[in-house]
Amino acid sequence: MMKSHLAVFFITCFLFCAYIMTSDSVYTLPFPFPPDQVEILLALKDEFPSFDCDLTWKLDYFSRRDTRANISSWTKDSDSFDGVSFDSDTGVVSALSLGRQCLTSLKANSSLFRFQHLRYLDLSENHFYSSPIPSGLDRLASLESLDLSKNGFIGEVPSSISNLSRLKNLYLSDNKLTGRIPHLRNLTLLENIDLSYNNFSGTIPSYLFTMPLLLSLDLRQNHLSDPLEKINSSTTSDFLGLDMAYNFLSHRIVEPISKLANLVYLDLSFQKTPYTFKFDLLLFKSLERLDLSGNSVSVVGTAPENLTHLYLSSCNITEFPMFVKDLQGLSWLDISKNRIKGKVPELLWNLPSMVHVNLSQNSIDSLEGTPKLILNSSISQLDLSSNAFKGSFPIIPPYVNIMDASNNYFTGGIPLAFCNRYKLNLLDLSNNNFGGSIPRCLTNASLRLEALKLSNNNLTGRLPDIEDGLVLLDVGHNQISGKLPRSLVNCTTLKFLNVEGNRINDTFPFWLRDLWSLEVIVLRSNRFHGPISSPEISLSFTALRIIDISRNSFNGSLPQNYFANWSAPLVNIPQGYRWPEYTGDEHSKYETPLWAYPSVHLRIKGRSIELGKIPDTYTSIDFSGNSFEGQVPESIGFLKSLIVLDLSNNSFTGHVPSSLAKLKQLESLDLSQNKISGNIPQELRDLTFLGYVNMSHNRLTGQIPQSTQISGQPKSSFEGNINLCGLPLQESCFKAPSTPPPQTQEPELPKEEHVLNWKAAAIGSGPGLLFGLVIGQALAQYKPVLFHKLFRL
Repeated sequence: MMKSHLAVFFITCFLFCAYIMTSDSVYTLPFPFPPDQVEILLALKDEFPSFDCDLTWKLDYFSRRDTRANISSWTKDSDSFDGVSFDSDTGVVSALSLGRQCLTSLKANSSLFRFQHLRYLDLSENHFYSSPIPSGLDRLASLESLDLSKNGFIGEVPSSISNLSRLKNLYLSDNKLTGRIPHLRNLTLLENIDLSYNNFSGTIPSYLFTMPLLLSLDLRQNHLSDPLEKINSSTTSDFLGLDMAYNFLSHRIVEPISKLANLVYLDLSFQKTPYTFKFDLLLFKSLERLDLSGNSVSVVGTAPENLTHLYLSSCNITEFPMFVKDLQGLSWLDISKNRIKGKVPELLWNLPSMVHVNLSQNSIDSLEGTPKLILNSSISQLDLSSNAFKGSFPIIPPYVNIMDASNNYFTGGIPLAFCNRYKLNLLDLSNNNFGGSIPRCLTNASLRLEALKLSNNNLTGRLPDIEDGLVLLDVGHNQISGKLPRSLVNCTTLKFLNVEGNRINDTFPFWLRDLWSLEVIVLRSNRFHGPISSPEISLSFTALRIIDISRNSFNGSLPQNYFANWSAPLVNIPQGYRWPEYTGDEHSKYETPLWAYPSVHLRIKGRSIELGKIPDTYTSIDFSGNSFEGQVPESIGFLKSLIVLDLSNNSFTGHVPSSLAKLKQLESLDLSQNKISGNIPQELRDLTFLGYVNMSHNRLTGQIPQSTQISGQPKSSFEGNINLCGLPLQESCFKAPSTPPPQTQEPELPKEEHVLNWKAAAIGSGPGLLFGLVIGQALAQYKPVLFHKLFRL
């Protein structure tokens, strides 16, 4: 069980966040508000150019609710100011919660700095990209909490921040701040400091470990090295949480921080140093959470006796850490991504508090212990994936509700023992050799299964009826036949459906449009057939982001308005971001439900790629490898957030729709192997994100649009057409006019020869001329008789 001081630490953080979230209700004054404060608020509103920011469908992945304050609603006559709290006694603005407002600029002379009595300021998750933190913050002398996280601020933290003497909470995480850690020695009231996910460098100032009231310090993922000075911390220090993961710290850091007698949480994972960390130096009496993942670790010896969470992933460990047998309070053990072989010792099942065990990515081949011993275990989350298990599935603890045994060599049928669970949230048996049919009980609502992953096995038969509650269903690459169960229409919670690579013989499931949560549909490589449009049915999805129906036998034409009413995630361009910013932190400090990250094989840029974690903003349509005909609908231009479009290997005719130029987010476009004719719209050169284009083997003519993205494609992207010209093809669109062949001229004679020729002509023409005169005279005299005899005139 967690110790009281750890509970206090997390409860304190929770209460603070809850206070900020609800501060408007705590301090809001009745209408009217003080005029001078309203004047400053409206001046602040006018400083920001636009509030056209639609993040509703991204902000809350599960409920689709937008909980942001609405600064655009501020007016002189407002009876409330969203995100603003007023002091109940004096009426001054005491708190501003302006996170996630798409704000883009904050000037040094901003009206924000006129709020002299401001105590709480939250500007997190805005868009101050490539801007420094303004130096005017020091004018907010009453500030107790400052949150500038997730903004993209650059440069060094202004030194003036050290003047905020009342500051208790400082959050600058997830920016691009550089230089050394700011000077905070004078801020003696600080309780929480978060500088994580930045580019701070240099040594860690030793005074940070001795600040009198500091409870937590987060320096995760920077470029920091060991302190130069020794740390003389008092044994009465209140320091509870220390996160220094992803830096350049060595084993020498252990000795100074060991003086933090009350430390409860310590994360030293993934240090970029070759040193080995030893447990013998980590015997903190109060330590409950320890993360040394990504380092070289010696598991010989003993561990802190009060540990509840132990992370030793990617530590080059070759044997099971036997010291865990003495950790009676241990509830979370992660020894994944090591080189452990053989059996899991039975001591694991004897630990009374154990809940979560991650043994994935080792070479373990069996579980040691009697069935009775295993069935008495308290483990509820067990990860055996990517090991060397083979044969029939073993006996597992009865209370397991998250079971991952993927990527092994299990054979036989899926055990019916899974059906006897009180609750089973996740079952992942993918990438094994299971055969037989899928047990019907796995899809009963009583089991409360949220994610079922059975892909890449040898399963046969039909898909059983599926009841409500399922979020993810992946049965791809098996031998499942029959039709899609119509009971899926009752599964209103379904977000991800993948049945690719089976033998399902069915028509297009129009009824899936009633699943308002459905985001990903993959029907690839089956025996689906018939049209995908109907005059009686308007195909309108609510949440769809990815649809792959390639390599089937769908046919018919698509109406021109086919895509006009598709989902908001496909139609609305995300504001202010394009992809989630992954920081490279493979070992997240936040636990995420496993089913939230479904993997799927998609054809992107001409290649089949597996996406292990699908970004929230990823969008794709793949209709390739069918028998569609007719014109590609112009309504495709409505899907303005589309990233991948593949209509290849069909029988589409007509022209390339000019509305494709509206897809400004498009990265991959494949129209190859069709019967499309006419010119390629020149507007496509404006698609600046376009990295892959394939229009080969059609009937296209005219000039290829010239842009860096298009002309840089290989020639094969445009080959096999009638008369295309321009780069990347070698045929030029501007041929020079042809010139007539030169006429043969007589060689020019010398001047003497000209004179001789004239003389010869004169000599020859004289007798001829005389002879002609004589004959002409004779004909004139005897013309009637001569012509009568010759021509009977």
